[in-house]
Amino acid sequence: MTRTKGLAAAFYLTAVLVGAAIGVTVDRWVLRESWTREMRDPRAMRGRIAEELAFDSTQRAGLDSLLDTRNRRMDSLMAPVRPGIDSVSREAREAFDRLLTPEQRTKYEQWRREREAGRRQERE
Repeated sequence: MTRTKGLAAAFYLTAVLVGAAIGVTVDRWVLRESWTREMRDPRAMRGRIAEELAFDSTQRAGLDSLLDTRNRRMDSLMAPVRPGIDSVSREAREAFDRLLTPEQRTKYEQWRREREAGRRQERE
């Protein structure tokens, strides 16, 4: 009887964990597109924060000021290391390109152009 209860408890625990994992996965999959779009557009992110938290005009101005200051400070911190980051990224892209066959490279370039076109449309 104790073994049966243990198996039942293990089954229910597994079901709960699998259900939670599926729920998180579906949630992320559904929200990923809007979240990604929002993260690429700082104005949209600011607008959502202000809207969701029902900011008044003073709070919105404070948020804008705070984020503008943060962005300027982050830019100044990143300026000295940006060339190194760009170099590492460029080298990785070149190494990736060397891995591809001509057919794969053509397909990848088409996919990259479509992705860039989608980004441009989102900004408009």
